[in-house]
Amino acid sequence: MTVAVDIPEVSRVPLPSRARPSAPSAEKVLEIRSLSVQFGTEDGTVLAVDRISFDLHARETLGILGESGSGKTTLSLALMTLLPENAHVEGQALFSGEVIADAQISGGAIRKLKRRERKGLSQKLSRIRWRGISMVFQGSQNAFNPVYTIEKQIAEVFQIHTDLPKQEIHDRVVRAVQRAGLDPAVLKAYPHELSGGMKQRAVIAMALALTPKLVIADEPTTGLDVVTQARLIAELKELRQTRIQSMIVISHDIGVIAQLADRVAVMYAGRIMELASVDEIYSRPANPYTKALIESYPSIARARTGIQGIPGTPPDMIHPPTGCPFAPRCSYVEERCRREDPIPQEISPGHWSACHFALDIQAGRRAPTVPPPEALPPVTMPDGLLDRPLLVETKDLTKFFDLRASAGGSLFSRPGSSRVVHAVEGVNLDIHPSEIVGIVGESGSGKTTLGRTLLRTIDATGGEIRFRFREEGKESGGEVVDIVPLKSSGRQLREFRRRSQMIFQDPYDSLDPNQIIYDIVEEPLIGHHMAANPDVTLSRIQEALRSVRLTPPENYLDRYPHELSGGERQRVAAARALVLKPDLLIADEPISMLDVSLRAGFLNLLRQMRVELGTTIVYVTHDIASARYVADRILVMYLGVGIEFGPSEELIREPLHPYTKALIQAVPLPSPTWNPGNLEIMGEIGNAINVSKGCRFSRRCPYRQSQCEDVPPPRKAHGAHWYLCHFTQEELLAIRQKGGFMIPPASSGFAAPP
Repeated sequence: MTVAVDIPEVSRVPLPSRARPSAPSAEKVLEIRSLSVQFGTEDGTVLAVDRISFDLHARETLGILGESGSGKTTLSLALMTLLPENAHVEGQALFSGEVIADAQISGGAIRKLKRRERKGLSQKLSRIRWRGISMVFQGSQNAFNPVYTIEKQIAEVFQIHTDLPKQEIHDRVVRAVQRAGLDPAVLKAYPHELSGGMKQRAVIAMALALTPKLVIADEPTTGLDVVTQARLIAELKELRQTRIQSMIVISHDIGVIAQLADRVAVMYAGRIMELASVDEIYSRPANPYTKALIESYPSIARARTGIQGIPGTPPDMIHPPTGCPFAPRCSYVEERCRREDPIPQEISPGHWSACHFALDIQAGRRAPTVPPPEALPPVTMPDGLLDRPLLVETKDLTKFFDLRASAGGSLFSRPGSSRVVHAVEGVNLDIHPSEIVGIVGESGSGKTTLGRTLLRTIDATGGEIRFRFREEGKESGGEVVDIVPLKSSGRQLREFRRRSQMIFQDPYDSLDPNQIIYDIVEEPLIGHHMAANPDVTLSRIQEALRSVRLTPPENYLDRYPHELSGGERQRVAAARALVLKPDLLIADEPISMLDVSLRAGFLNLLRQMRVELGTTIVYVTHDIASARYVADRILVMYLGVGIEFGPSEELIREPLHPYTKALIQAVPLPSPTWNPGNLEIMGEIGNAINVSKGCRFSRRCPYRQSQCEDVPPPRKAHGAHWYLCHFTQEELLAIRQKGGFMIPPASSGFAAPP
């Protein structure tokens, strides 16, 4: 018996009453009037924000949605008066009736003020920042100084903006972290000692410390796994009712905006293309750009059907186009769109859209004028895939990191102690030729370490990695070799490295900014002594660029990474990996830094690489919806152990392990009515040092019984689908019905370091 998980297209379960936002009041917290922001650069003037106008009321949350480069973050920095010196502001922004942005309060304009004027402005901004407006910055790791404790950094807010005594500041800091859902023990920790979710909550605690009127949250969930993201969304909803008067949430994640916002502003090329209530935006969009964004979202509810990204790239805002900025990418474009700039029109009370055909598009009366791209077929596992001879097989693959190998570990470890990080332990995995295997789990589950161990970029502590050296063009045959004991200088390991490549998480860091694309893609050929013939080298580089849909390749060879979009940069990273025609490709979180439309394009590229090139791909991600979209089978990892493995559709529809069920439950749907309910999971993932002797998940599992902590769980198989657990599905159901099922109170899961 298996317990199926129903994933409807749109959940109609209402949010709990405690999470319902209060009705906005008539009081205006923020008034923005025709605000524009320009940056002077060596290449020309960049128009980053273009004539934006809107009001934000008390007890209201505004979501700002759009692709990278649409002007979302620039708008937030203008409201915080944090623009660089090369910025120039036109128009005006008022906070509670006071001017916080205009031509005199922007970038280098402040330096031109007289000394007395600068002093008065500084005093005003000091009063408004953190007390009136505070900000949750993107990237919680970068928001903290790594050499100071969390307490010291939150206390600094009180020291700068209040005259409170030391003990009162300490008491308020403790209350601030408790209200953000953290144990006060985190105050003695340094940023690197906290998980991503705990760091983000600590940033929120700092932003709410002085109870500001307005909180701006810039990409608050980017880079977080689905469980941490779901918890953070729930906590922000709770804080909206108790501590946050008004909020602006900036994100390119449609699901996050749907959960937090009352109204949504959709931005593109520095403009607001559509502004409406969250329900109107998601159910009755009246702008082609909004429709295209929603249709590009890889929702887990429709993940097996083909999705198309938005074709083309955002416009160059040094030379902005005439007419509608979205016209070159729009499916409903007409000649009028290229000539006339659409004026925002109110198509219903409170619903504005900058489109010539807004009413017709909303009502479905207008057909696309641009032929839609060829429909992608549903994702299905190729016939006979699991009957093919294996390309890779691991047996009890293990990787431990000795804490004494680090400077800190050697200083603080006791003599004779052997503390290790159980990063990967006893993983058994089989991968077939031309298969896409997804590896999912929370941050800290061992996904990336497993991928790098498979490539021998880090050496395994134990176990086997058996790799088949196939002859080109043949599925079977070839020598099977365990690559774990191979010497780094040996011929076979060099050949394995040619046959296995990796796409790294961040295309901004993985590409040398000083190299042109030709040199970047050529580098692996040089490393493997395959670039002796310039004509052959050029041909292979062009072939690699074509394979990742960078066409014509001649247009990219002499360009630098900064001249490409984020999606194009990630495709260059893929071309560099594919130029050697590898048998095995590890893609480590390849879409986490991409916005929603670029994600769709790159996921489709992975599918096409498998079909057209026969590439075997291991797709490492915490995004379960995208793993379901591309993968044939999915391995779920937890604290270094593979706890469930099976065909992706079967694993998503009928998860067997309680951890997998909780992961799937936490994935947000792009709908304001989605409600995950109570997550059946305790605390944080913790570290992989002091792991349980029995089931690794036992300390967080609501079904746990006495044997779970001390006895390793057996492997239970359902055909090609297996999981590690002491209990069958019937027994888990019985535990729940008999009252042994525990839903614990929220916990940070953080213990003070010894």
